[in-house]
Parts: sequence; structure tokens; C-alpha cells
Amino acid sequence: MPTARRTFAHGPNGGWSAIAVHLEAAEPQKGGFTLTLFPDGRPPTAVFLRPQQLQQLCEMAASAQTTDQQLWEAVAKIPLEPLLPSRTLAARLRMLLVDQASAIREQVKAVLDRQPPPPPAAREREETDAVGEAAPPPVAGFDRDPSSM
Repeated sequence: MPTARRTFAHGPNGGWSAIAVHLEAAEPQKGGFTLTLFPDGRPPTAVFLRPQQLQQLCEMAASAQTTDQQLWEAVAKIPLEPLLPSRTLAARLRMLLVDQASAIREQVKAVLDRQPPPPPAAREREETDAVGEAAPPPVAGFDRDPSSM
């Protein structure tokens, strides 16, 4: 006896769905994903996810240590107006992220590859954040080693 499918893939650009949950790539210029939730008795809610946020959610969903509630709480904190708790949507979201993980990860990689590199000032900030403090700028007239004078 065949088992019913829990989630569906809607082609290369159509996204992925579970009952009351839909995830798809946002418009290319936005460079992210839209998670649309259809809670019982309430209007649908759309949550914009950056690629890194979606990667983190996929990792959380794959972890046996992460509960459905913890996964839902991570999603609920993303929009400006936090989402109301929903046990059924949390479980369905996890199913979607687990069942479609490889396709979602491929799409995340594609979105990240399309994004332009950060401007030079942002790269310098990232390098500074990664390494610690940046070296102070040179003082006028002392741009070479004073011991060599």
C-alpha cells in the first residue's frame, strides 16, 4: 500500500508545499525566499527569509535535538510582528524542510551565487569583525617605519 506524500515540489521555480505551508524563492532582486503560512481561522502570513536564515532552519529541522516548537520559535522571531504559536504548522514546516532539504539547499546556493559581492567597505567590516580590531590608519607623515629613517 503506497503512503501519502507529506510534501510536494512544484517544479524548478515553483517552490515546495506541505498542508498549510508553502516555500518559494522570492523575486530575484530580493534575493531570498517567501514562506507563506496558512493558519486555521486566520489570514495567510508571508515571512521573508534570507538565504542564510533558510539554511539555518533546514539545519535545525534536520537535528533530532531541535523540537518543532524551537523551529517554530526561530521562524516566529523573523517578521516584524512575531507569529502566533501553532503546533500543526510547526510540524508541517519541519516536514517540508526535512523532505525537501536537498532541493531547498540547491535553491539557497543558487540565490547566494546570484548575489553580488559586498562593496569594499562592507568586506573590510566583515574582515575586521572576523579578525578583531583593524590596524589603526597611518598617521600623516609616518607612513613608513620610523626606525628606517
